[in-house]
Amino acid sequence: MRKFTRSDTPDVLLESDAKTGKARWQMYGERYIQNRGNNPSFEFQWPQISGKKLNQHLLPDLIAMTDDHCSYCDGFPLKRGDDTIDHFHPKTNPAFYSEVCKWENLYISCKHCQDSKVDQFEEELLRPDDIEFHFNRYFIYDYIEHTISPNPLASVEEQYRAERTIEIFDLKHKSLCISRRHAYQRYNSDADPVLSDYNFRFMFE
Repeated sequence: MRKFTRSDTPDVLLESDAKTGKARWQMYGERYIQNRGNNPSFEFQWPQISGKKLNQHLLPDLIAMTDDHCSYCDGFPLKRGDDTIDHFHPKTNPAFYSEVCKWENLYISCKHCQDSKVDQFEEELLRPDDIEFHFNRYFIYDYIEHTISPNPLASVEEQYRAERTIEIFDLKHKSLCISRRHAYQRYNSDADPVLSDYNFRFMFE
């Protein structure tokens, strides 16, 4: 998990709905609340805007914020099927129906992180775009095993947040450890490495 700065809400979410006068993201949230109220099994579908689904409008901005890396594991590059949008506050949780199209709730995610997190959520779960987030504050990296663990120098609360984040996104999965090892070896053998071209950039900072 590597810190990134969230850009301003895209205009496509802020533009007013002609009928309600409300911002699109808010109007879509209210519509989703109503649909789920009428039918608890209703599944969210991205609305169409100008002949294109809303997620397709949002993907370029989300990808630009992370330099084409996964928001959570920092995997790179995102492949077809990896460029999915995760709802940090799950869209299946009634407490968060209104945030189904809220910009601050949307993250670009690889398939591994999306499949691991699914609809899990805890208030303690770390956000990589939180102004106070920094990898070294919460985690330590093992350059031998290429695993991530809670920072033992962090507070008890921060260690718990780190541990739950590791568990929910399955950041100790064997495939990620192997990929991190490969990235580390390639970076160290590269005469002029370009950081943005590498997986798991938190290793090199």
